[in-house]
Amino acid sequence: MSYQNKTTLALAFFSAFCIGMEMLRMHLSGTASFCFLIWNLILAWVPYILSQFFAAHDLRRHWLSALAVLAAWVLFLPNGPYIITDLLHLRQRVVIPFWYDVLLVSSYAWLGLLLSLLSVRQIHHKLTGHFAPRKLWIALPALFFSAGYGIYLGRFLRWNSWDVFFRPIYLLRRSLTELIHPFSHPQPLQVTVVIGTLLMLSYAVFYLSHHQNITHESE
Repeated sequence: MSYQNKTTLALAFFSAFCIGMEMLRMHLSGTASFCFLIWNLILAWVPYILSQFFAAHDLRRHWLSALAVLAAWVLFLPNGPYIITDLLHLRQRVVIPFWYDVLLVSSYAWLGLLLSLLSVRQIHHKLTGHFAPRKLWIALPALFFSAGYGIYLGRFLRWNSWDVFFRPIYLLRRSLTELIHPFSHPQPLQVTVVIGTLLMLSYAVFYLSHHQNITHESE
């Protein structure tokens, strides 16, 4: 079994564990308070799956379809780290211990972040063979800050990734207003910078750790 298949299998087991925790919670509480986490996890898998499709493309022969997959991947990338913001739903409840809910949401959040980082690494690795590494590292902050803004749109304005297709004019007008007047709209800027920086630093550690392991194995 290839390394990529092993990784996907491990992520599948992790997902089963998270869903199992939610099923147990629903059984014990008789409510579906955190059932939305399962849907958010499904959305978090989308960029990871798209990154596998992109990695399988011959970029020179099928560049147009590869570009379409890449655009869809950028659009859905925020869905993974978005689950981190679901920690806002935590509060003390009568039936379920607070520690269980903390572990439940944290497990989904960690898995969502993992799926995102792995998908970025897959895309990064694929593009390394076609673009200078320095150019890719320059582009990465733009990717992560755009993901941070996407998370802001989802958490605070309650928009979805597919609203780009169904409400493009309103989305563009609202985004331009906030970008042109950032100090009049401080929350989008704050959320974008904090989450974008978090994602960038997380990926830097993730990438360097993986790169170091590969170097040691080759020695």
